[in-house]
Amino acid sequence: MTVRFERRGTVGLITLAKPDRHNALAADLVAGLLATLDRPEARQAAALVIAGDGPSFCAGADIGDLLDAGWMTPAPAGPTPMDVFERLDGHPRPTIAAVHGRALGGGFELSLCCDLVVAAADAVFALPELGLGVVPNTGLARLAQIAGPRHALDLILTRRRIGAEEAAALGLVSRVVPPGSAVDAAVELARAITDGAPPGAIATVKRAVRRAAPLDWTAVRTMLAELPPGEWAEGLGAFRDRRRPDYSEFWRTSDA
Repeated sequence: MTVRFERRGTVGLITLAKPDRHNALAADLVAGLLATLDRPEARQAAALVIAGDGPSFCAGADIGDLLDAGWMTPAPAGPTPMDVFERLDGHPRPTIAAVHGRALGGGFELSLCCDLVVAAADAVFALPELGLGVVPNTGLARLAQIAGPRHALDLILTRRRIGAEEAAALGLVSRVVPPGSAVDAAVELARAITDGAPPGAIATVKRAVRRAAPLDWTAVRTMLAELPPGEWAEGLGAFRDRRRPDYSEFWRTSDA
């Protein structure tokens, strides 16, 4: 089982359950997340909390799947992490990411697509994609909306890791809580939101906020098609082969 679901009263808790792979967004985990979001128990929950099992929240995309399953093509054959991100972005119920440990790449983007983020003090966020020759397409779209363009460029271009407190200062985290308490704190926050407000009003607020800061998901999805295939093939291949990528040829020949 790659994804677990349980009800905590009126709140649905969705847990990424591949701790040996740091909950990387491989094809089976993506399919499990989408199936879980479609479960009647999840659809009936007043709010959803997304958490990760093991030492990490989510370490990002699975590089093997990126290369082998065609996720980098304009029309991938199967569901991708972006399908999960778009579903969460448009979900009518409150969604809260309970983040501990590493939230890297797609894991960071997963938290950006939730309404609120409760982070343990040991949480670490980063978007390392540029070093792999790819771009954090959902991160490019959402990060600038939340933190502003200069902070977004800083995080994306430098690929540096930031802790929970800095993430909170940038508006990327809603609450910072002690290590080990993110899930319980997120569930309690979800209850506090939904116990005193009706679902229609909450859904209306979410729609209004999305209209004020919309995401063009078609543009986000087609962004990958703009990437030179040689660059991402070198970057992802180097990561898979556990070697340092060599981009020197592209710097000599690029007119971008």
